[in-house]
Amino acid sequence: MYKIIITSIAVIFFLGCAPKINLNEYHPIIAPKAAILPTKRDINNKPYIIIFTKNRNFYEEKAKEDLANLLINSKYINILTRKSNIINEIKLAENAKATNSDLNQANFIIIEDITPKTYNEKYIPPKYYKDKKGHTYKIPGYYLYKSCSNGYINIYNVLPYQLLKSIYTTGCFSTTTSHYQHIKNYVILNGISQSIDNAKYQLYKFFTPKGYIFEIRKKDNNIILHTTLGRKNGAKKYEKVDIYTKKIINMPFSNKKIIENIKIGNGIISNIVNKNDCWVIVKKTIQPIKIGDYIKMNYKFSFWNIF
Repeated sequence: MYKIIITSIAVIFFLGCAPKINLNEYHPIIAPKAAILPTKRDINNKPYIIIFTKNRNFYEEKAKEDLANLLINSKYINILTRKSNIINEIKLAENAKATNSDLNQANFIIIEDITPKTYNEKYIPPKYYKDKKGHTYKIPGYYLYKSCSNGYINIYNVLPYQLLKSIYTTGCFSTTTSHYQHIKNYVILNGISQSIDNAKYQLYKFFTPKGYIFEIRKKDNNIILHTTLGRKNGAKKYEKVDIYTKKIINMPFSNKKIIENIKIGNGIISNIVNKNDCWVIVKKTIQPIKIGDYIKMNYKFSFWNIF
């Protein structure tokens, strides 16, 4: 009862202090465009991903299947299931860019390397104990099986082909039986599944839909941003966001170029959230925000997660 009252008070307090805006009080400003502008595919906010295994064996194929299912469940990702290789995927993306067309090309390549590292099985003998009245009780013996797996999930941008994030993950699975059973493979496969599941938060956070900025307004020193992130892509009122820009980096001693995503500020989603767009209140920025820069919900702490 007390918990319900405290939670209700917290909700009222939070919503009472929530950042609300009136668009009529803000005037549009002319802002420069970012060096790298989003494509229609980017704005669609559902990246195309293809997954490869480092070593094509039974266990890594299982990890690949679990990883694909986990990403599909996020509802914000398209998984490509065609037979291909990394070189062909890069060529396909290059052709799509050169012809300004959609060839069902991948935006990201994931290479997973999750393998079983340990497997143990042992018999736990029965135990006996006496209660205060002197009665003897028996805890039956049982067989314990346990397997742990670990490895990396590496996420690459396709164009240019570069490593964006490397996620190390590990997980274990254990079970017991009253009689010995040959369930080694079952235990190992579940250990792999647990490793994949333990990487869920990092994967979902990385692929959090972006909201690209297409309008900027100002009132005194207060700035608000109109973005392509809407309810259909997970935008929620009063959620904290980070603001990013993309920068092209020329690598020294080579002609290679890479793209860096640089955090330039943070803000909070306002009270205005529609199906396909929302307005964001800028809280802090280290450089001017441009049309084509983007926001991502940071999920470091979400008030809504407590419900």
